[in-house]
Amino acid sequence: MILEQEKICLRPLERGDLEASRRWVNLPDNARDLLRVLPVSQPEQEKWFEAISLDPARMVWALLHEGQHIGNLGLYHIDLLHRRAELWCLVGDESYRGHGLAKQACRLLLNYAFKGLGLNKIFLHVAAGNGPALELYKKLGFVEEGRLAQEYYIEGRYVDLLRMRLLHEEIS
Repeated sequence: MILEQEKICLRPLERGDLEASRRWVNLPDNARDLLRVLPVSQPEQEKWFEAISLDPARMVWALLHEGQHIGNLGLYHIDLLHRRAELWCLVGDESYRGHGLAKQACRLLLNYAFKGLGLNKIFLHVAAGNGPALELYKKLGFVEEGRLAQEYYIEGRYVDLLRMRLLHEEIS
């Protein structure tokens, strides 16, 4: 499923996108924000790609801006019975951050999730100290649903994890 709006295109992740994706998740700031401790190797990235390709409960898109691959986003834990899924987003190319592209891409994906898949609830997990992500998610209408204290141990300190949610009826 390809989703497009203005200069943004979301297309299914392809094998050719893997090296850029791996490079982005291995950048120290991104790794910390994504709650990763260890770098991702090429074989691990391939294994992840194979797993998402075979799992109907996960959908991952490459985020393109004017044809340039700048990040990835997706839905995990897609549950059509209970009509919910988990959203995640990464604008990996730092030069494209702060221009509203993540917001536009997430809105496009949320529209597909709620209207196309018929989901009722989208949730996500974010580090309590990840200010830019929290700001984005709040602008999209997400509200905090809970806090997991000291859930991760990253770079010598404990990190709280927030669970946020957006219900179909709350879309602004």
